Amino acid sequence: MDKAPAPARSIGFFSLFCIAIGVIVGQSTIVSLLQATGIAGWGVLGAMAIAYVLMLCNSATYAELALMMPRHGGLGAYCEASLGHFPAIFAVFAGYIVPALFGPAAELLLVDSVMTQLLPGVMPALGWAGLLLAVLVLLNYLGTDVFARTQTLLTVMMLLFLGITGAVAISGGLNGPPPLASGAGLANMSKDVTVLGVVSLVLYSLIGTEFVTPLVEVAERPARSIPRSMFIGLTVVTAVNAVFCIGASMFLSRESLGSAATPHLDYAVAVFGPVARIVFGVIAVTATASLLNTVLGAVPQLMHGMALSGQVFPVFRRLSRRHGTPWVALLFVAGLPLVGLVWSGGEVTRILPLILATAGAWLISYMIAHLALIVLRLRAPHAPRPFRSPLFPGPQLLAIFGLGYVVANSAPVPELKAPVFVALAAVLGLVAAVDAVWVKFFMKKGLFEANPALLEPVTN
Repeated sequence: MDKAPAPARSIGFFSLFCIAIGVIVGQSTIVSLLQATGIAGWGVLGAMAIAYVLMLCNSATYAELALMMPRHGGLGAYCEASLGHFPAIFAVFAGYIVPALFGPAAELLLVDSVMTQLLPGVMPALGWAGLLLAVLVLLNYLGTDVFARTQTLLTVMMLLFLGITGAVAISGGLNGPPPLASGAGLANMSKDVTVLGVVSLVLYSLIGTEFVTPLVEVAERPARSIPRSMFIGLTVVTAVNAVFCIGASMFLSRESLGSAATPHLDYAVAVFGPVARIVFGVIAVTATASLLNTVLGAVPQLMHGMALSGQVFPVFRRLSRRHGTPWVALLFVAGLPLVGLVWSGGEVTRILPLILATAGAWLISYMIAHLALIVLRLRAPHAPRPFRSPLFPGPQLLAIFGLGYVVANSAPVPELKAPVFVALAAVLGLVAAVDAVWVKFFMKKGLFEANPALLEPVTN
């Protein structure tokens, strides 16, 4: 069954806000922030400012595209209408399928590591990760409303944890300021400051607001709520992240922040005491669930849209008869982190290269999206646009060059260059090769043959 009932506009602004930042408040993003703080010192705030501006540009582009083409399957459709099938498929796989290999795998490694430390021997290796993944697959199978309610709860919990932890740390902790550890304290943040070298790590903590755009058809007042959910979400998260990182620098040395496998656990214990270990178990599960829930809620919808356009296997068109969920695509996306776990060898110490490879692939897809908007503005200047990116084409050009620079310099230390770029080149190279074969020989289309018919209004 390929047709679902007409969607009802049932998701309000606050739910959209939580979904927009659902990927942002995962465990791996927290770890990337703390590692950036350890590496860069006060430079992490400069990196945050750069990342914030670039992601505002990104949100403006996605908001215009999503509201311009609300019924056509996300980034793949935007690029198909402007650039052709090959860039469309490549952009979606680079931005959502490849990150689903690496990012959720890092999350699962982290949650399993934390829970194993807190409750040793209760579950076999990666047992906690498998259990959490199974529960979230079930929740997302039950439909969009369940996904939105779950995401709202998870996101609120994570924002409260980040904000309260940072504020308590800055105020000196629950038991007063601890003896200053070697390398900790605000004075040490001024040593060996760097900015550009950690922008990639900080960007990873802000990418993903566009995950809200596949819900444009079920959003209340989408022309207003979709852009606002992304812009306000970015602003709130950036402010909370800054407080969280400054607080961390007062309790943990920069060396431990930059090298520890689970610095967020060390941070919570340092601020709240040993009792925080149990509470942090709940937080760790919440953070990972927030990211995974967003991925499982949005990426299958994108794949379903691509299947309707013939860009991926037709089996991904299948919808649940009862819930309207793209269940085949959901199971496929849920299986991707398992590949990432095998890639990493199940080692939590290999998380940083996974994070950087994820960010690199994601940013490349963002660059393609900005190019798609520029082309659509030129080719279809009079198409209906409920939201228009301000100052066009300035934000798009700034983002393309800025993100390109970040990708090229995404390894913060020389020893990470090889693992990051080998992983990125291998996966994206494979995607490009399969993409070209699929478009040329299965779809029988030109690689860069655009489909402007997608800009025409859809009639029921």
